[in-house]
Amino acid sequence: MYKDIHRDYISNKKCTCSIDLKNRSNAVKLRLAFEELGPTFIKLGQTLSKRSDLLPPIYIQELEKLQDKVPPLDFEKMRESFEAECICGISGGEHEHSPVCYHCNDILNIFDNFDTKPIASASIGQVYKGTLKGKKVAVKIARPNLIDTINLDLAIIEDMKPILVKIIGTGENFNFDAFLYEFREMLHRELDYRFEAINMKRMKENFKDIRDVIIPDAYMDYCRESVLVMDYIEGTQIKDLTGVDQETKSRYAQLIGSSYLKQVYLDGFYHADPHGGNIIAQNRSVAFIDFGAVGTIDGELKRNMLNFFYAVYKKNVDMATNTFLKIGNLTEEDVNVHNLKRDMDDLIADQHYGAGGRKSDRYAILALKHDISLPAEFSTLERAVLLIEAVCLKLDPDYSIMNEAKTLIAEALKERYSPGKMVEGIQFEADEYANTLKNIPLGIDDVIKTIRGYRIEKLQGKSDVIKKYRFLDEMSKNLFLAVVIISSAYLIIRGEGNIVLLGILGFAGGLLAGIYSIIRS
Repeated sequence: MYKDIHRDYISNKKCTCSIDLKNRSNAVKLRLAFEELGPTFIKLGQTLSKRSDLLPPIYIQELEKLQDKVPPLDFEKMRESFEAECICGISGGEHEHSPVCYHCNDILNIFDNFDTKPIASASIGQVYKGTLKGKKVAVKIARPNLIDTINLDLAIIEDMKPILVKIIGTGENFNFDAFLYEFREMLHRELDYRFEAINMKRMKENFKDIRDVIIPDAYMDYCRESVLVMDYIEGTQIKDLTGVDQETKSRYAQLIGSSYLKQVYLDGFYHADPHGGNIIAQNRSVAFIDFGAVGTIDGELKRNMLNFFYAVYKKNVDMATNTFLKIGNLTEEDVNVHNLKRDMDDLIADQHYGAGGRKSDRYAILALKHDISLPAEFSTLERAVLLIEAVCLKLDPDYSIMNEAKTLIAEALKERYSPGKMVEGIQFEADEYANTLKNIPLGIDDVIKTIRGYRIEKLQGKSDVIKKYRFLDEMSKNLFLAVVIISSAYLIIRGEGNIVLLGILGFAGGLLAGIYSIIRS
């Protein structure tokens, strides 16, 4: 249950109160308007439905109903989309025909077999089944003339911005311009299938050592801006899985949950639309498909999110609250921190001790309640984790994402503080460290001379103290020279290049810091 700060009434996730029922008509009208306005507005509605930190549940429920299904277009009309682009090169003054050019060759002849009846149809493109070099492939083709339609729609959305802001009722901390920018970028990537091909390659690389998680491969020579050729994955969509014993279902749930948390917290690159139709069960393995929508998390946000996940796992309310505010780029002065901590405590308790069911969206609802505008990456991820949670709960009603927490956190912390990562960090600053080391002898010598003069002037007549100081002075200089000599000799003997050098420099830097402390004291 939450109090909507923009509409000042108490509601629940089922939206059963009289005010919600009254407002449902507005949400339905918005959904119908998006459906009527076409593919761009459908995508906008679907994107908004992922932002439970922005919209109250009544709007989320309606916008989630938006269906991106349209009647298929005849294949002969689809040809216009991919036959205009010629990839044939020119060499030696003569035109060389490429055997995989859809402009110069009939696509039906390029593939061993190609079924012109689509197996799936949406507003952006259609999917066909074929055979290439003896392998079953899926071929996704974009609908023709999409760019002009979408550009016109984007201009309309820009003009409608004040109306949309008023309808949605976002808080003062929400940047609607930034949201529209992210939306335009998403559309740009979805309209160019080469991005999806690269996403598949990248995800496949991340799971190359995980035997039970399958990622389809993309055939880059056959991919274009409007054409994507990839492995055809056979099996049963998780949403349609039947006739399987509970032990196998629970195994699928554990495999899906753990592999997804790996994508998020270890790889920082994840499938952004992992609903039950985009996950295939195949011989006790699972396969992820459709990588048109992916999410990436930068280093700082990934650290904060992992820290937040860890705090929830450890039931540490203060740490969870502080990290949550960091994710929202706010401080304790920006919110009523007492109320926020109280609500955070309730949610963490429910995460660990509450009954089964979806829990991952409650943090977005918490952000909505306290007017904390989360970054788009966090909101997109939370919606994706919510989808994964729903998939896993359908397979196993007792599933809890916290079950995967201990292993995940151990792996993430191991990676974060591994010697390899620390060496990478040092190597990144190699030039700066090299210049610093080069100037250290002169700098240290200057400091020692300055200190010596000051101390001797102040300690005139105190011969015992001066003797001790000079002893420490000489010892410091000798230690410094020893570090440099030993480091250089070690490098020459081992001859292992930059990594060894940087490791030695780090060691030398630590000793020098200690020496400097001695001199100061």
